[in-house]
Parts: sequence; structure tokens; C-alpha cells
Amino acid sequence: MFPSSSAQNSMPIDLDTLNQRFYQSRAIADWYATKDFIMAEEQAFLDKHGAEAVDARHVLDIGIGAGRTTRFLLPRAARYVGVDYSSDMVAAAVARFPDTRLNVMDARDLSAYHDGEFDTVIFSFNGIDSLSFVGRLAAMKEIHRVLKPGGWFIFSFHNRDQKTPGPFSVCNLSFSKHPLRMLENLHRYLGGIFNWWRTRALAYIDRDYEMRHDSGNVFAAPNCYLTKTAQRDQLDALGFEVISIFNQVGNESSVPELDQTSSWILFACRKSGAAVQA
Repeated sequence: MFPSSSAQNSMPIDLDTLNQRFYQSRAIADWYATKDFIMAEEQAFLDKHGAEAVDARHVLDIGIGAGRTTRFLLPRAARYVGVDYSSDMVAAAVARFPDTRLNVMDARDLSAYHDGEFDTVIFSFNGIDSLSFVGRLAAMKEIHRVLKPGGWFIFSFHNRDQKTPGPFSVCNLSFSKHPLRMLENLHRYLGGIFNWWRTRALAYIDRDYEMRHDSGNVFAAPNCYLTKTAQRDQLDALGFEVISIFNQVGNESSVPELDQTSSWILFACRKSGAAVQA
């Protein structure tokens, strides 16, 4: 069962507090430690660009969780550094990969690393969307700074073009013939409704993006959703060129395609050298 968030706590005051309460949890870290697979869009990226972007490269892996991506990037990179802002997540990753550079760090502040230090930066599984819109811009500027000229930036983000079920939808309730399993599923479903009720004021719609709740974190906090067009425009302004796009099932896509059945989209970009807007 996916662990519930800290629904018993009083209402947090901001998005950062909500996400820190959710992810800086031993129960959540233990659950993430059970993840030991590569996503379809990640495999598609590695098949097409892995030899150029990962093999024998200096790689910074952001939002590693309990080390899911570490398992398949570490053996290929010349130098691998993994970071996550949850100390519990990093501790779980260190237990799995004890001789690897794994650090507690916020993507919005990569000051521990020099300008142009890495060939490739990866921010997988929509991790960047846990930040506010302003926060994700700050993270992308830091990523641009630590990349070498022509360096790769690979990340996935929530697809605004796909409709997501609300907290009351029965799509969020998994049914089981086992009474205890069904009770756990019902507890999670009701917890999601309660989480949404407490945090609904933080969700809003902007012209260029949307802060939207979804079941991925049991409605504990809204995530940032963008269309591919808006994400491409944001990257252009920050000095990145989009090279390849993959949808949730690993098929190549393009900006004009809506991909309305794909919950998230992966962009593979390169640092173009364009000036970063202040």
C-alpha cells in the first residue's frame, strides 16, 4: 500500500512545508525503496541518447528518492552524484549504494557545485513539479549553471493536457477481495480526500501553468502542470534546446501533439548557451 501522508498534522502554511512533510518521512522512503525499475520514457531516452549523454559522463541525478535511478545510471557514468532534499530518502539510497556520492540537497541551491561541472543533469519522474512555479524556475537556472556548454538536461513533468480524476473519483480506490487489503485501500482513498480538503486553497490555474492535485502523492499537495508548448517556451527562455520528447509509454512525441492519455512527458534538452533571463 502507498503510505499515507501526515494527514493528522495541522494545515501547513505553504507548498514547501507540505512536500517536506510528505517526502521527509521514513515510511515514504521505505516505500520508495521498493521501486526497482526503469520507466518506459527513461528507457526510450537511454536507447536513443544514453551513449552520448550518460556513458562515461559526469552525471548529476536530482530527486533520487531511495535510489531507483541510481541503479541504472551509476554503472554507466564516469562520475555519478545523486541528490535529494529528503534526508530519509538519501539514507535509504545510501543503504543500497553505500560507496556512492549521495547528498541531501535542494535543487534550487546547487551552490556546492561549480559552473559547468556536469555533462548531464537528470531530474526524473516529475520531481521538479513538487516545487512551486517560481521554485522550478530557480532549479532550472541552477541546473543550467552547473552544466557544461552543450550539456544534457533530462526531466519529466506533469502533462496539463491530460485530465486527472479528482479526489472523490472511484478511480482512486483500488478494490481487493482481501478484507485487510481493501481496508487499507479505503483508508488511503479517504486520506486522499482529507488531504485535498486541507490543501485545496493551494491549487490554482494560471495562463502558463496549473497547480493541480493528483493521486500520485495522495493529494497531499498540488503539483505543477504544464503543456508541452509552455514547457518548451520556458526552456527556450532559460537557455535550453529541446532535442527529444517521449511520452509516458516511451513513444517519441513532438510539441504539437497533445498526448492527452499521457500523465507525464519527458524532455531531453541541451544547454544552448542562450542568456538566462533574470
